[in-house]
Amino acid sequence: MQALIVLSVFAGVIGGVVWLVVKSRQLKKEQDFERKVQARKLGWKYDGTRGGRIDYRFAGSESGIDWSMWYDSDRGDKSPTPKAYWSTANIRTPELSLVIIGRKRFQIESGAVGRILMVVVSGVAQAMTGSAAHADKAEFYETAMTLEEGRPAFRERFVVAVAPDMPRGWLDDELQKLLLDWPAPRRGGSYRGDERVEVTLRPDGLRIVAQQMPEDFAFWQHLARIGEALAHRLSRHSG
Repeated sequence: MQALIVLSVFAGVIGGVVWLVVKSRQLKKEQDFERKVQARKLGWKYDGTRGGRIDYRFAGSESGIDWSMWYDSDRGDKSPTPKAYWSTANIRTPELSLVIIGRKRFQIESGAVGRILMVVVSGVAQAMTGSAAHADKAEFYETAMTLEEGRPAFRERFVVAVAPDMPRGWLDDELQKLLLDWPAPRRGGSYRGDERVEVTLRPDGLRIVAQQMPEDFAFWQHLARIGEALAHRLSRHSG
């Protein structure tokens, strides 16, 4: 009798696990289909093929700005931090020339201790992958200037650091609003750009990284709007 009870419990657990796996796969297929449909409506290209840590990609073009977006699940890391990326190679600078991040993070990174840590992390990354990920940012902060432009609410939460020769006057109200006001996640709560988002302009182009961004399609649309708006403003002012 006891063996029968144990067997029944075991069968129930296995059945529950199988149901969860099937349900998870079904949900992923539905989400993939929704992204494909929504992307097509906007004239974007969508690739749902998983490769390495990247689960899916988007590509689009707006007034001469060709861009791509992708979702990096950070799969395989002990403490994964999923990231959404927007990137274009149409706008480049010879060196790192622009960083937009939250004020709290900027205060940590730009300080003496923060710069030392970035150099150490960069050395480890270069030894492991051959890429010095943060070295240019540590050097950038030594001469960078912070723009005293924008509304008080924006300056309270974000810092815009630029190289001395970068143009000014492109940080308008619309761009500030896009960086500040993100959509409401479907699962509730809020998403604060100043705590999760980083913008950089480097030799390989303009890039936006949004850590732990919800995968709701409204967020992908918002990320694309920020990228396109910023790219067009920088392009106009650098001409």
